[in-house]
Amino acid sequence: MLNPENRAIVFAHYDRQDRVDPYVYFYLRELRKICRTLVFVSTAKLIKKDLDELGLIGCEVILRENIGYDFMSYKLGLESLECTAYDEIVICNDSVYGPFFDLENIFSKMDSRFCDFWGMTSNTDISYHLQSYFVVFKKNVLDSIAFRDFWEAVKALDSKREIIKCYEVGMTQCLLKSGLKSATSADYNPTLSARLIYLSKRFSVSKIRQKTGALFQGENIIPKINATHSFWKELILQGNMPFIKVEPLRDNPMEVDIDDYEKVIRSISSYDVSLIKNHLSRVVDK
Repeated sequence: MLNPENRAIVFAHYDRQDRVDPYVYFYLRELRKICRTLVFVSTAKLIKKDLDELGLIGCEVILRENIGYDFMSYKLGLESLECTAYDEIVICNDSVYGPFFDLENIFSKMDSRFCDFWGMTSNTDISYHLQSYFVVFKKNVLDSIAFRDFWEAVKALDSKREIIKCYEVGMTQCLLKSGLKSATSADYNPTLSARLIYLSKRFSVSKIRQKTGALFQGENIIPKINATHSFWKELILQGNMPFIKVEPLRDNPMEVDIDDYEKVIRSISSYDVSLIKNHLSRVVDK
């Protein structure tokens, strides 16, 4: 098993009210257990109290201008490290609540998997890619020219969709094209049939097209679904997923059934769900 002393983590943070929320502090403390170096990159104007608390946790803090979304935070965090000195580097962000259980168990499992980089979940929107809220690069990637060249080319883009296309999708595709192998940890992958059943229960055909960007070929439908939204429950209960995304609980753009999220989390974890409820009470538009 990989020694955590050989692991670095770059954490991207944003808060519209310039705070480090208690759910983020919990996440950081869990991350600190499994790494030698934890770089916290924030676009918020943090007060001294938060900076002091981050220091007590053991974070190396970088404050930056709020441009370029998480990939610019990842880039600056990686630039602060001597990447080849580590056996493993993680990029992750505050777009999830959790973890609901010890992350080291997941790292132990993935250490034995035949892969060079891995994520908690993947998506096929635009093209196959690991979702960038949590991605782990092993030594082969850190030593590769493809990894270095990709991050050197990252620049601040204004469009979130362009960032997803160029950087989230682009990163996975760049590494795959260089011969590196990817994997995912949360192993629940809904079948086409399950996706269609889910969609047909909730939406008309026109609504499916609008909501998912589904491709239609005659009578056939190829739905594009973000499993972290539409199958959040199955990921947690069946896929060993240690997180739930903030977005479906805060904004619920896919109109998923989230009413029992507290019950689901409590069924598999002692995680304090008040961290979620308190954060939502602060950020959900009334």
